[in-house]
Amino acid sequence: MKRAKDFRESAWNILRGRYWWAVLAGLIASILGGAGSRGSIDFNFNFDSGNVTQRVQELTNGQIDLDAIYTMVRPFAGVIAALGGLFVVYGIAMFIIGSAVELGYNRFNLSLYESTSAPKIETLFSRFSAFGNALVLRLLMLLKTLAWALLFIIPGIVASYRYSMAPYLMAENPDLSATEAIEQSKQMMAGNKGRLFCLDFSFIGWWLLAAFTGGIGIIFLAPYTKAASTAFYLDLTGRLPASPFAAPGAPASPGAPASPAAHNLSEGETSSREFV
Repeated sequence: MKRAKDFRESAWNILRGRYWWAVLAGLIASILGGAGSRGSIDFNFNFDSGNVTQRVQELTNGQIDLDAIYTMVRPFAGVIAALGGLFVVYGIAMFIIGSAVELGYNRFNLSLYESTSAPKIETLFSRFSAFGNALVLRLLMLLKTLAWALLFIIPGIVASYRYSMAPYLMAENPDLSATEAIEQSKQMMAGNKGRLFCLDFSFIGWWLLAAFTGGIGIIFLAPYTKAASTAFYLDLTGRLPASPFAAPGAPASPGAPASPAAHNLSEGETSSREFV
C-alpha cells in the first residue's frame, strides 16, 4: 500500500519539465473558483461595528477619535458598500463557474499522468458541457458537508474526505449524475480517508513556509499538492503508473475507473471502516 511519500514522489516526477504549465493552470483555476477544496465554504458577512469600536479603543487606550475617523470615511460609504457587493457577486460567480472549471482542472492534472507531452491549458474549460451536473455536484457536496459539520467539526471534515473523489470521477465521466459520483466516491474512500488525510498533512511544513511569503508561495505549492492528490485518485482506481516516464507518451487507460468491491452505503450508514 502506497504512503504519502510515494504520492509526493509521483507528483514531483510528473511535474518535471511541466511545472510552470501546472502553475499557470492552477492560477487560472483559482481565479475562476475551480481549484477545489475539501473544506466547507463559509459565507459569513456578520459585522458588529460596536464590538470593533470597543476593541480599537481598548487597543489604543482611547487615544484615537473614532468619531472623527467615521466622519472622514462616511462620504466613501457608498463606494465601500459597492465594493463589498462586488466581492459578494464575485464569490457567488466563482462558486457557480468554478464547478465546471474544477472538473476541467482535475482533467488537466489527470492528463499529466497520461502523457509526457506538454499539457493543454484549454483542458480547464473542457467540462463546461457537463456544467449542470458539475454545479449540482458542488452544491450537494457543500450541503452534505455542512450538514455533517453541524453535528461537530470532525464529522464535517470526515465527510469532506468521503466525497473528495467525486469531482475526479465526474471529470473522467461527465455523464455521471451528482449522486452517482458521490456514491462512488463514498465507496472508493471507505477505509482510505485516513490515508488521504495523512497525504494532506504531510504538506503542513510546505504550507507554513508558503504562509510566510504572504500567501504568494501557495501559487507555487498548489500544483505539487494537486498532482499528489491526483496520484492518490489514480492509485485508488489502480491506474497510477509505477514510473510516470517509463513509457513516454503512453497514456493510461482513460476508461471509467473500476468500482471498488463494496456495497452502497446509505447516508449515515456505518461499517467497520467508517466512523461517521
